[in-house]
Order: sequence, then C-alpha cells, then structure tokens
Amino acid sequence: MLRFILMRLGKAAIILIAILTLNFFLIHAAPGDPAAVMAGEAGAADAKFIAQLREQFGLDKPLLTQLGIYLKGVLQFDLGFSYRQQMPVADLILDRLPATLLLTMTAFVISLVLGTLAGVLASARVGKWSDTAISTLALLFYATPLYWAALMAVLLFSVYFNWLPGFGYETVGANYTGFRRALDIGQHLILPATTLGLFFMAVYMRMTRAPCSKSASSISSKRRGPRG
Repeated sequence: MLRFILMRLGKAAIILIAILTLNFFLIHAAPGDPAAVMAGEAGAADAKFIAQLREQFGLDKPLLTQLGIYLKGVLQFDLGFSYRQQMPVADLILDRLPATLLLTMTAFVISLVLGTLAGVLASARVGKWSDTAISTLALLFYATPLYWAALMAVLLFSVYFNWLPGFGYETVGANYTGFRRALDIGQHLILPATTLGLFFMAVYMRMTRAPCSKSASSISSKRRGPRG
C-alpha cells in the first residue's frame, strides 16, 4: 500500500510539473511583453520602470533560468503580485476562496440529492411516461452548455419574473448581519448553484437509474416465476 501511494504521489508530482512547464511556455508564446503589460496595469509604462520589472521578475534572464524561477516560486506558494488588483495573488485567491467553495459545494449537494432522487424515481417506473420524461430532462441538462443555461435562467428568473438576484454574492450596500445576511447570500446562491449542478445532476441520475432499474427488473421477473 505504501509503495502504491508513493507511486501515485510521484506520478501526480510529474504531471503537476508538466502542467506548470506547459503553462510557462504558453505564456511566453503569447504575443506582447509581460513587463510592458504589468507596467501598463500599474499605470507607469516608462522604459526605466519596464526594465525594473524585467529585472524583478527575471525576465531579462535566459528562458530556462526563468522556468526555474517560475517553478521554484510556485512550489514555494509564491504566486506573485497582481498589479491590476494591487495585492499578492495568494491573498487574492484566499479572498475569493470562501465564495468559490460555497458555490461548488452547494452545487455538488444539489446535483447529488436531486440526481439520486430522480434516478430512483425513474428506475421505479421503468418504461413508463415518467421514466421517459426524467430521462429526457437528464439528457437535455447533460447536453445544454452551462453558460447558455445560466443566461436563460437570469433572463427568466431575474429579469422577467424578478424572483431571484441575477448577480453578486450579496446585496451591495444592504449591510445585513446574522440570519438576514445568510438568507440574502442564499438567495444569490440559488441560480448559480442550481445551474452549475444541472450537468452533474444528469450524470448522477443516469448512474443511479442504471443499477436500480436492473434490480427492479430482476425482482419483477422473480415474482412472475418461470413460465410453461
């Protein structure tokens, strides 16, 4: 078991380094000068400041040396500084992480619960119109691009019916606290979490329906008994 875990960790490390290396070369393959872009975002695009940025980030060094600096910084969790947001990238990620985790975990729970319930309901009515309707909806959710479903949900539930907020984490300037703030965040969470969970809800529905329908067919055939 220990050997298996070490092999898995070794493969994961190799894949991670390969992804980081590919990301590095893709950034350098893009047109433009990274130092000039950073200088423009900082509001000072003079030649002296651009030269200072090149020296600070090692952009004046050979390409392989730059790759080594990049890999070393990532492995040390030094993700650099965002001149657009004027704060370290790590702090920027940590600042957005709670909302991201809340959205993804809520979408996961919605997709798991609704997908499992729909799969059990469809398997209990194999061959009937309700099974066909649920399977068709699951196929529709699976095939529909999420960005299009999100746009349609905002137009329908936010613009047309005005039932739910269409954007944001919470109401700006409301300054809610306690349960009222939690309720406000929950209202903003319904549309994006449900839309994000549609695809995986269809997946869980199909995964649940397949074995359950086989079990139901086996039980029904046993109850009928042998013919002849």
